Amino acid sequence: MDIEQRVDDLLKHTGVWDETKETLRDLLAEHKAGTLDREDAKYIEGLHKKMFPGRNAAAPGAPAPKPASQAPRDVREVKADNDDVALPSARPGLAADELVAALRQDIADLVTPSNISDRSEAEQTLRRDILAALHAKLDEFDVKDEG
Repeated sequence: MDIEQRVDDLLKHTGVWDETKETLRDLLAEHKAGTLDREDAKYIEGLHKKMFPGRNAAAPGAPAPKPASQAPRDVREVKADNDDVALPSARPGLAADELVAALRQDIADLVTPSNISDRSEAEQTLRRDILAALHAKLDEFDVKDEG
């Protein structure tokens, strides 16, 4: 599957945020111009794998998917599984305010799943509270950076 198809799939996905779609459009333009950074291509691939987990494993010659394990996984193993995913905050050369904005997006993507409305009200409230606390902490960093 090529970059253009992955971006097209992601732009149509309702779980992808508008800000992320804007970034994807920019990256697609870079791809068409032949200037897409390798790390950005990895980001698109990783996001596509996250949003469409079943679609990516069926490629010819692809390794068989790992069976889902119910046992807790070692953090080092999880980190290794995610090393190929470059989040927007990992893009080199971001200014401090851009980095904080990218971190806010990364955190929101982690704390708020695409199917949040299907979750219980208690879970939704807890997730909103966690997100608010994390944003408050980032606000503290913003204030320190400005001061």
